[in-house]
Amino acid sequence: MASSTSESVPQAETALSASPRPKAIKPKKDQLLALVTKPGGTRISVLSERLGWQAHTVRAALSGLRKQGHHILATKAPKTGEAVYQVVKPTEQTPPAAVTSLEGDAA
Repeated sequence: MASSTSESVPQAETALSASPRPKAIKPKKDQLLALVTKPGGTRISVLSERLGWQAHTVRAALSGLRKQGHHILATKAPKTGEAVYQVVKPTEQTPPAAVTSLEGDAA
């Protein structure tokens, strides 16, 4: 009886290894980078929903991308005032006068 059990195990392993692997899921950091590189940027509510993160977690991850050397432009949506983030090349950045500060710095 023990020999029949040991014979079925290799068959089960063979069946599992022959099946196609599921598509690999991108890491969240890569998903975030893909979303913010879209033309026009992406609203923070969309980033939060797609990644399953709270807004403060999205902002922290964006700070991490900045530390890695990505240039991230932060603006506000004209209609809703919601934060919009976009990765830009250093030469494509909007002049500072046209960018609304999201931090509320008082000078």
